[in-house]
Amino acid sequence: MANSSIVRINNETKRTLEELSRKSGEPMLNVIDRAIEEYRRRVFLEETNAAYAKLKKDEKASGEYDREIAAWDSTLMDGLDDSESWEEGGKQASGKKGRKTNDKSRAR
Repeated sequence: MANSSIVRINNETKRTLEELSRKSGEPMLNVIDRAIEEYRRRVFLEETNAAYAKLKKDEKASGEYDREIAAWDSTLMDGLDDSESWEEGGKQASGKKGRKTNDKSRAR
């Protein structure tokens, strides 16, 4: 183990950790790592939700945000037909023919 630290935990937490380790078959360190990562993600989402709630309370800022999102939404698919399927590298999948690049009939 390259980097490690000693952290004190109470007895009940230690028993829970040992039980989770036994049930999962994973070392206690892995259980702790997974638990902390899940908690980090939850805190991130809670902070993100709080920021969006704050934004929605500010009518001016919320309107500016909505206009910016609408402007970016117009770039989705760059006017390509939704039924077209493309492979990585820009090749069209399944031998389907694409529309001409100057066809703006589907531009959003």
